[in-house]
Amino acid sequence: MQKRGLHYLYYVLGLIVFAIVLTGCGAGSNNDSASRSEMKADNSSTAEGFDGAADQNTSANAAPKDQAVSAAAEAPAAEGDKAGGGSSAVSNTDAARAAGGTAGFTGSDVVAGLNKKLIYHASLTMEVTDYAKAQTEVRNMVTLAEGYIVEFSENTSEYEHGGAFILKVPASGFSSFLDHLEKIKNVKLQHKIQGQDVSEEYVDLGSRLKAKQLMESQYIEFMKKATKSADLVAFANQLGAIQEEMETIKGRMRYIDQNVSFSTVELRLYQTEESVGIAKTKEQGPLMDRASDALQSSLHALSVMFQWLFILLAAALPVLIVAAVVVVIVLWVRKRNKSRDHGTVMRIRQENREQNQTHQDQTTGNPAPAPDADELDDKKPE
Repeated sequence: MQKRGLHYLYYVLGLIVFAIVLTGCGAGSNNDSASRSEMKADNSSTAEGFDGAADQNTSANAAPKDQAVSAAAEAPAAEGDKAGGGSSAVSNTDAARAAGGTAGFTGSDVVAGLNKKLIYHASLTMEVTDYAKAQTEVRNMVTLAEGYIVEFSENTSEYEHGGAFILKVPASGFSSFLDHLEKIKNVKLQHKIQGQDVSEEYVDLGSRLKAKQLMESQYIEFMKKATKSADLVAFANQLGAIQEEMETIKGRMRYIDQNVSFSTVELRLYQTEESVGIAKTKEQGPLMDRASDALQSSLHALSVMFQWLFILLAAALPVLIVAAVVVVIVLWVRKRNKSRDHGTVMRIRQENREQNQTHQDQTTGNPAPAPDADELDDKKPE
């Protein structure tokens, strides 16, 4: 009986070992099939990605499709690992949803998963009553909105005075900036707003850039492994062309980012003679008020004139003092020289008179008359 019991025990143990071996083989085969499925899915997605790198017009929904296919391929492998469990049903459901979503996938779904890239452009034409005041208000609004002026031109004619602005304002404050512009005092206003959705182009540029980067890395590896100079030169030329295309793509992406971040506003302000007349008519008030304003303006002008005159006199006072001293000295010297010259002239006249009198006496033989008191006074030394 004991021998039979041992035989039965050995038989049961053998069956248990055999069952364990079969279970391990089945799990190994399932794991191998799962890994093979994953490798196939990865290889297929890599091949499709490389084909998209060679094509510059890669569609914006290529990457999401590859991801959906990979998810559908990995779903059966996950089901093999979790056979018989409730999670396998969930995996099958998710895989079915992913496959169904891929069948109806469009470019708008790609844009929905990303931030929209919108470029706004507004054009305004405004007839104002005071061009100078309106221009100042526009500049202040641009500064407050943290924008900047790209271009400004001004024209003046016999009948019109105006200017044109090209402004850049942050896209976040684009609507509020337009609202503030429309509040400027005006006679006539025309405006137009346009929006351009560049989301699809931006996604396409990003895909092309990734493809070019992949090709760049591959050509760099080819250059490292090249043994012939001809091959090295060919790879270098191809690499240069690829890098040039990459810079072009990056430049376009930077341009889109800049225009998305800052919206463009074209504004034209102008003032006509008719609008000036309308403004003056509106600003006119009662007669006494206008007369009072005119009187106040005249008094203000006189006060300003006297203030400037006083300031000029105060500034010129030191110069005037020096000039007065110089003038006094010059006049005193001139007066002294003049008196000295007068005495010399009178002396010469007296001497000439005496000589003439002496000559006359010698000719006629009569004694010379006595000199007058005035002549004696003239002969006295000074």
